[in-house]
Amino acid sequence: NPDRNGNLIFNNEQNLAKVVEKAHNAHVKVFLSIAGGGIDSERAQYWLNMLQPENRTIFINKILGFATKYNLDGIDVDIENNLLPTITNLYTPFVVELKTTLHAAGKGISTALNVSGLNDAITQEALQAYDFINIMVYDKTGPWRPEIPGPHAPFSYASEALEYWTHERKIPASKLTLGVPFYGYNFYPLPATSMGFGNLVKIDPKYAYVDQVGSLFYNGIPTMVDKTELALKSFGGIMIWEIAQDSKNDLSLLSAIHQTLIADNCRGKGATTFFADMDSDGYGDLTKPLQACKAPKNYVQNSSDPDDSNVNIHP
Repeated sequence: NPDRNGNLIFNNEQNLAKVVEKAHNAHVKVFLSIAGGGIDSERAQYWLNMLQPENRTIFINKILGFATKYNLDGIDVDIENNLLPTITNLYTPFVVELKTTLHAAGKGISTALNVSGLNDAITQEALQAYDFINIMVYDKTGPWRPEIPGPHAPFSYASEALEYWTHERKIPASKLTLGVPFYGYNFYPLPATSMGFGNLVKIDPKYAYVDQVGSLFYNGIPTMVDKTELALKSFGGIMIWEIAQDSKNDLSLLSAIHQTLIADNCRGKGATTFFADMDSDGYGDLTKPLQACKAPKNYVQNSSDPDDSNVNIHP
């Protein structure tokens, strides 16, 4: 976010260069997200001032300077509903000029937006300026709606997003990425709380394969595979919020997404979940799944082996 003079303030700037270098070594592009949720009134006033016509170009050049300093590949405009009512019609001129400036420097521009019901400040001209749009297909309900407990990111919500963005907003599907959550909401006891997927499967690995445990709602591996296949068919990609909440072992949602993308929709048939069978007894390990079109060696569809290191122990 900008300070009162339009200089970007980044809380962990001392490590940014390391992150960019590591990503570029892995052939990954890095975009800096600006604005974001939780904008307070003081920072909202900084934005309002910087987006005025007489300040806008200077501010955009400072953004470009920051991106150039750290060898960033682009800027992600995450101006959300708590800031939009303040800046209103200043949004579109800012986005359009920022795109022109970034493209001239060989850098990209993206945004993260809701499934539907966009603020009027987000015009069609602004939407067309983005190289791609991350659709936040989650938080349909949550702690702020305790009277509406239930799934906050059901598969049907992804279908709603596709319908709205391609038909009502006329954005090509290739420019839309399907946002998926790596967390869930527990609606009981109140107040409702969130839990990362990684912490959830530490309780019981079986929870990785369902979307609900009691009053806790999330996306398990099967739903994540289905959404990835939908993205292969109908979107331009997958967006994750957010990676640190994933499991750090074979139950990783990121791994499930990656494996499904490699399988590439299995020529229209969809990926199958197989499980490692390292003792070759015909029973697989629930904690070691693999998404693939056909079973590799030492993988089976059965996941009921209580000890996959001993051929004599199985159901």
